[in-house]
Amino acid sequence: MGIKGLTKVIGDNASEAMKEVEIGSYFGRKVAIDASMSIYQFLIAMQRPDGQAMLTNDAGEVTSHINGLLMRTTKMLECGIKPLYVFDGKPPELKKDTLEERKERREESEAALAKAKEEGDEEAVEKFAKRTVRVSKEMTEDAKQLLRLMGVPVSLVLLLLFLILVLVLVLLKA
Repeated sequence: MGIKGLTKVIGDNASEAMKEVEIGSYFGRKVAIDASMSIYQFLIAMQRPDGQAMLTNDAGEVTSHINGLLMRTTKMLECGIKPLYVFDGKPPELKKDTLEERKERREESEAALAKAKEEGDEEAVEKFAKRTVRVSKEMTEDAKQLLRLMGVPVSLVLLLLFLILVLVLVLLKA
């Protein structure tokens, strides 16, 4: 999920590359979007305080990510932006330890969530519910299918390589 400290590196070395702009200023431009991060954002933003998904289909399958992608992508297209969603490929061996650490943290959060529910601590339930969100392969495939049906390009590249390329380009402009 990104490169730790990337924002600081860019801020320290190419601060002019970071600025807040109106969405309309991207009219006619292609914009790459971290698909996995977007899906996580929608799943977390559209859940009840107890961690249950707000949006599901008739079969009980979570659809919050579909709704979020549809709304965000539609807004970008209305603003003349050409989105390109970049999905993570198979993680490299280099990332094995990081993935194991994430799994351990998620398991700890799941235990803390169960305890908070047992104690009736609503604030802790909400906090730990957000930390236990998982994106399934089915969710990722559903997201890709939606985007393809919308005519939006989907790219299957290693996000890490993509981010490194972006960082190099930013630093070269500095």
